[in-house]
Amino acid sequence: MHASFIHVADTHLGYEQYGVRERFNDFSRAFWDVVDAALEHHVDFVVIAGDLFNKRALDALTLIHAIEGLKRLHEKNIPVIAIEGNHDRSYYRDGVSWLQFLCYQGYIKLLAPVMQNGIPQLTPWEPQSMLGSYVDLLDGRLRVYGLPWQGAATSRTLDGMAQALKDVRTVENEQGIEYRLLMMHTGIDGIVPRVQGLPTMAQFQPLREQLDYLALGHVHKPYEFDGWIYNAGSTETCGAEEAQWEDRGYYYVEIDTDEPERIIDPERKERIHHAVRLASRRRPFVRHDVRVDNLMEPAALHRRLEDYCQREGPRYQDQQPVVQIHLLGTLAFDAGSLDVSSMEELVRQHFAPLHVRIDNNTNDQDYAPDDGDIDGRDRSMWHELERRIFEDLVGRDSRYLPAREQWSTVLSDLKTSALHKDNPEQIAQFLREKRTQLFSQS
Repeated sequence: MHASFIHVADTHLGYEQYGVRERFNDFSRAFWDVVDAALEHHVDFVVIAGDLFNKRALDALTLIHAIEGLKRLHEKNIPVIAIEGNHDRSYYRDGVSWLQFLCYQGYIKLLAPVMQNGIPQLTPWEPQSMLGSYVDLLDGRLRVYGLPWQGAATSRTLDGMAQALKDVRTVENEQGIEYRLLMMHTGIDGIVPRVQGLPTMAQFQPLREQLDYLALGHVHKPYEFDGWIYNAGSTETCGAEEAQWEDRGYYYVEIDTDEPERIIDPERKERIHHAVRLASRRRPFVRHDVRVDNLMEPAALHRRLEDYCQREGPRYQDQQPVVQIHLLGTLAFDAGSLDVSSMEELVRQHFAPLHVRIDNNTNDQDYAPDDGDIDGRDRSMWHELERRIFEDLVGRDSRYLPAREQWSTVLSDLKTSALHKDNPEQIAQFLREKRTQLFSQS
C-alpha cells in the first residue's frame, strides 16, 4: 500500500492577536498554506489533531475562512479527519461545537469515541449518526483513530486506549488493516516546562505496539520521538515565548507498507513511513529582553534599546514583524520615569513593525530599612518609621539620591498637607520651591 497524508494541529483560526486584525489574517493564511500543500502533494487524506479554532465562540469570518480551506479539499475528494482540542469544545449549555457543525456540513469527519469506565469504545464512524472512534481509508487497509481532548482524564484514557487497541488487534489483522494512526490532543510532560499535567513518555509506551503513527496536537513546540510520535507545533506564533522555537508547521507523511519490514526491537516490527516536517509561512516575531540593572537614569535605558534596534532592525526590512520588548531587572530610578511611548516609537523607526509591545516586567528593590531600633507597635515611632521608608524609596532614583534625607522630609510634609486638605495650589507651589532648592544643591 502506498499512501500519503498531512498531519496538522493548532492552527487557532480566529486569533486576533494583540487586537491586531492583520494577525487574524495571518492565522488564516497559515491554514490555507497547509491546504495548498495537501493539494500540491495530492495526499490521500488530512488529519487535524485539535485546535482548528482559537476559541469556542466564533465570529462569521472565522468560520468562512475555515470553510474556504476545507471546501477546496472537499472538492478534490480529500477526506479531512479531525478531533476536538481544548479550544474547539462547545460550551456545555450549547452542546454542539463548531467542529460538529463542519462535520454536519460534510467538510470533516469528527472522531470521538464513547467512553465506558475510562475505556474508549472502538466503533466505526457512521455518516448517518456522524459518531464513531475511527475511519477506514484506502479500501480498508488504513485506519485512523481519534481521541479528543481529555483534560485531567488523559492519563487514565491512555491506559484504556492501549487496552482497547490491543483487544482488537487480531481482528484488525484479519480485516487487512496494514497501517494504524491515532490522533490525540495532548502532549508529553517536560517538552515545555510551563505546560503542566501532561502524561509522561512512559505512559505513551503501551500504545507503541498497537500503532504506526501517533499524531499529537496541543503543545505548540515541535518534537518527535522514535519514529512513531509526531507533534508539528502550531502553524503560527501564538505567543512571544514561542518565537525562540525552531520552524514549525505540519507534517507531510508518505507510507509504503510494501517495503520490507525492519526490526525496531525484538518485540515489535514497524512498517515504513517517512515523515517530513514542513515549515509554515509565519510572520516574523521578535522577542527581546532588555536588562535595566545598573542603569541609573531613563536615558541610559533608552540608549540600550536604541543600540539593539539599530543592530537588529535592518534584518526585518519590509517584513512587518511583531516586536515584543521585555524590560527585566531592578530599576535604579522611579518607574514613573519610563517613557514607554518613546520606546515604542524607537522600535517603529527601526523595525517598521506590524505591532510593537513594551512589557515592563521590572521590579523595585525590596524595601528592607534598618529599623531594628523601631518597634512598629509603638505609635509614637510611626512618624520616624514613615520618614525612613520615604528616604529609602526616594533613594532608589539616582536623581534624588544625593538629597534623599531632605526629600523624605518633603514627602512627609506633603502628606501632612494633603491630609489637612490644604489648598492644592499652595501644595504644588511648596513642591516646586523645594524641587528648585534641592536640585540646585545637588
